[in-house]
Amino acid sequence: MKKLLFLAIGVVVGVLAARKLEETEKGKRFFDTVDSRAREFSDAVKDGYQARDRELRGE
Repeated sequence: MKKLLFLAIGVVVGVLAARKLEETEKGKRFFDTVDSRAREFSDAVKDGYQARDRELRGE
């Protein structure tokens, strides 16, 4: 139970820190970069999944 409390506190502190950081210009650029890289990664995973699916289906 104590570990769950510390986890919850850590999540809250992290969210508050991220919101505060996002208010600065440098923070906005940082989060924009993280967002674009995450989108690139998810697109690559999606493309790989679809290619493998087509391969297995014989298309």
